[in-house]
Amino acid sequence: MQSRAPSADRSALRASRRRSALAVLLASAAALCAPPAAMAQESLSEMMAGESTQGPVSLVADRVEYDNEASTLIAEGNVEVYYGERTLTASRIVYQREFDRLTADGPIVLRGPEGATVLASAAELDTRLRNGIVRGAQAVMRDNLKFAATEGRRIDGRYNVMSRAVFSPCLVCPEDPTPLWRIRAERIVHDEEARTIHYEDATFDLFGVPVAWTPYFRHPDPTLERASGLLPPEYLQSSNFGYALKVPYYWVIDEQTDATVTPYVTTDDGLIVEGQFRRAFRRGSIALQGSVTQQDYDGSEELRGHIFGTGLYRLAEVEGGGIEAGFSLQQASDDGYLRRYEYTNDDRLESELFLRGSDAKGWGEISLVRFQSLRDNEPFGQIPMALPVFEGRRVWDGPLGTQFGATLSGYALKRTAGQDTVHGFGRVDVERQWLTDSGVQLTAFGAVRGDVWRLNDETPGTPDEEQRVAPIAALDMRYPLLRRDEGGDLLSPLLGAGAVTHVIEPIAQAVAAPYYSDVPPFPNEDSLVVEFDETSLFDVRRHAGYDGFEEGPRLNLGLRYARIADDGARLAAAAGRVFRTREIASFPAGLGLNKRESDWVGAWSLEIPDLVKLAHRVRVGDDLDLNRNEVYGAVTFENLEVAGSYVWLAQDAITTIDRHEVTAEARYALTRNWYVGGELQRDLQSERWVETEALVGYANECVDVAFYVGRHFTSTVDVPASTYIGARVNLWALGGAGAPGPKAGACAPRFE
Repeated sequence: MQSRAPSADRSALRASRRRSALAVLLASAAALCAPPAAMAQESLSEMMAGESTQGPVSLVADRVEYDNEASTLIAEGNVEVYYGERTLTASRIVYQREFDRLTADGPIVLRGPEGATVLASAAELDTRLRNGIVRGAQAVMRDNLKFAATEGRRIDGRYNVMSRAVFSPCLVCPEDPTPLWRIRAERIVHDEEARTIHYEDATFDLFGVPVAWTPYFRHPDPTLERASGLLPPEYLQSSNFGYALKVPYYWVIDEQTDATVTPYVTTDDGLIVEGQFRRAFRRGSIALQGSVTQQDYDGSEELRGHIFGTGLYRLAEVEGGGIEAGFSLQQASDDGYLRRYEYTNDDRLESELFLRGSDAKGWGEISLVRFQSLRDNEPFGQIPMALPVFEGRRVWDGPLGTQFGATLSGYALKRTAGQDTVHGFGRVDVERQWLTDSGVQLTAFGAVRGDVWRLNDETPGTPDEEQRVAPIAALDMRYPLLRRDEGGDLLSPLLGAGAVTHVIEPIAQAVAAPYYSDVPPFPNEDSLVVEFDETSLFDVRRHAGYDGFEEGPRLNLGLRYARIADDGARLAAAAGRVFRTREIASFPAGLGLNKRESDWVGAWSLEIPDLVKLAHRVRVGDDLDLNRNEVYGAVTFENLEVAGSYVWLAQDAITTIDRHEVTAEARYALTRNWYVGGELQRDLQSERWVETEALVGYANECVDVAFYVGRHFTSTVDVPASTYIGARVNLWALGGAGAPGPKAGACAPRFE
């Protein structure tokens, strides 16, 4: 029996191939069944009764022939075989019923449900397309992972066994067919069920040159997101600990838990062992990381290390919020450990255990807090522990659009050497907002607060108890003015064309509060650092905590402007100052807030999407002295990314020296794959560098390599200034973190 399509109708047959697949299948099935009388009654699936099938079997071809005597089916011309989610395309196939085998001639394409595609010149397969032999095989998996082998075997529908095979995710082209890196092996076994790739007698090549050999090697395939094994190593060199190598081992404990153990081997300081543990729960998670070593870098042989961690667990769900408990942990064995081994340059660590909850009408939190200072001039005994600190707030809707609120807060600070302080704070308040017919927005606010302190080991002459009751009232008035320019404005040629909206908003805020003595006797533990800028100009409470209180009546005046373009560009500016009836002593000296007329504060910012972000903030006295000047910016232009800051802060009662520094970081793409970058920080006041770093890297679809060198110029009693060098190598298909870079291939431009 033959079924042949005339050449004039062949294109129509191909266009309707899926419609006619059933008819071809029935004809093929008839040919594959032994008794001729029953041929038209059977389907190909029925023929395989008793075998595990995954769906209907279909065969489509330009020409199908059947030899009754040999029980052989021959299909030629654009042959397609479908078995469940597996498909086979070939130029010619021969099916022998006696042996239940398909012999296919190439070019052959075999696609499986796991997403892999196999290209071959010839193949012998069973009718389920699960087992067989493939010659001249090339396999392409997800994320462009590729195999090539002289011969491949499919076993038990699970294993792909490739002989004399090569693996690489790197792109190549005819002009240079050697990939950047590859693994050659006598045998490669891909276990689709375990999603793991095994290598026997494996050689690693770099630019076609063998660089390493191992009798056995394995790694997860790209469909497996987590798998136990070695992670990419990291090389370090420092003038503090010499040469070093980190080789992390990642351990998948179960679906919710994993751990990483990293030997950190140094030439001068011996072995450091790093560890990380993570576990996810149905309602939370925990993560711990740390290190341990035996060292004598400060003249004392001791066990040293650090531990950082976080944890959060949601105890209950309520409408508009919930209740959760958690912790954060930061602890080091000594002041210099973290900085010496390049973990962090932080000079204060904070650990906390907390319980907090919230709903639609309020929130509350109680916590235990411990601080560790790593600074040379801060003895441990003077650093307090908060045992505990708590804060909560509740609001209620009242008549005539009013809103009532109540706040309760407090802490107990304990020191091993110094004053212990207990402070309780409570406040009730009421607020109402409304809009006048002329467009003025009004907000009225009133509150009464009370404070109680109890002191132990206080300074001689200081009372051991203090109380304070402080009422406060405020009226905030704003008059926003809006204008719309559909055709743009004068700045449009610079900032982009399109419609623009302008908003000008004058603001006046009158606040009434009582005076206290010029030098208040109330302890101040949580409000020493105060930020006075355009963002806090209209805050009724400018102190960071509740110990401080801004006394006396005052008038806060300011003006805000915003230019908002429809294309996303935004220009904004703000300025203002505070007026008082007399000077006060509520804030540390030098902030420009205690005078009858405060310093002027102002700021402007500019944002053009995908191009530039700029922000400038200043504080200026009446004598035009610049007491604060900060500039932050980030620019992206073609292949260049630059970000930096400039800071000038005049000395005050808290920081008794001027702070004057500049920081910058940049990255420039030399080509699509090569890049250079660096960062710096310089103290302009002392005219000394703080830190510098430079790097050069290469990233493409199969590798990310970076080399960096830097120096920490500052030194402490425990850690001198140091120079460091490092290298990072990620092979994307072998457990590298992050995401692959841009495609390159052998034909891409290379950095000379």
